[in-house]
Amino acid sequence: MQRFFLFVMLLGFLFTQGVFAQTVIPNGDFETWISHTGYTDPQYWDTPNAEVATIPFVGVVVVSKSTDHESGAYSAKLETMHLSLPPMDIPGFITLGNLTVSITAGTYTLTGGAPINDSPTHLQGYFKYQPKGGDSCVIAMVLYKTNSGVRDTIGGTFFSSRDTVPDWTPFSAWIDYTIVETPDTMNIFAISTAQETGMHPGTALYIDNLTLDYTLSVKGQPAIKEIDYYQDKETRRLLVFCDFPGPEMTSMNLYNMTGVPVAGFQNMMIQKDRKIISYGSLPRGVYLLEVLHDGKKFSKKFFINF
Repeated sequence: MQRFFLFVMLLGFLFTQGVFAQTVIPNGDFETWISHTGYTDPQYWDTPNAEVATIPFVGVVVVSKSTDHESGAYSAKLETMHLSLPPMDIPGFITLGNLTVSITAGTYTLTGGAPINDSPTHLQGYFKYQPKGGDSCVIAMVLYKTNSGVRDTIGGTFFSSRDTVPDWTPFSAWIDYTIVETPDTMNIFAISTAQETGMHPGTALYIDNLTLDYTLSVKGQPAIKEIDYYQDKETRRLLVFCDFPGPEMTSMNLYNMTGVPVAGFQNMMIQKDRKIISYGSLPRGVYLLEVLHDGKKFSKKFFINF
């Protein structure tokens, strides 16, 4: 299951675009739950509970309704659990798509999603995290577009943490687009333990009030191709290399995942140059480099992991 999330983490997206409407995430506040024999699932969301909670005598529930909430009455609790027969660790996992898990084969399939008819710029919400050992969690989104019967991935984002977060904390994950098209399907998912091996039972992720945001977008603008960057981890600097056709006013900004600029500069005349952005004082996490040049936007995520 975790290979899918590792794949999503490696995606580098280049495009953002404008929007005209706003999609509501189905049951994004996790207030509505459907009761089944031995477990409950949030309405519109799928979990492994149907496969792992119904195993006679040894079944476990990895997603549950929690009264520990950011607002409203409930949140979703995703907990990594140990299944004794067959012996394996199962992460808490939730998705807007359709999840089918084979315990005996150790495989899964993930299909479907929820409809969307616009292009949001952020996935945001609230979370709490209680990791065991070196566990890390992921909250992610993938956007799809079907053309001539073929479904293509056109964008996505993710938020990850391995820190203990005891209080409800907001997160905002920048959505990047590989293709400038309006998606027709979205899948949002979260997992309590993202790594494939070395899970630690008892790790718990709480999520609440997931919403889509529509700020900081540039409608119909192509990405800048004449730019590259290098992350010098030894000196904790970001080296940005520019090779533009002509001199134009350029801004470079480094944003954290809440959309706040934390480093960079504004309105410098640049054509061919190398600019340095120091990130020595920034905490570990995911950041977005954004370069604006001649009405065009380049954006790229990178990690500060030390």
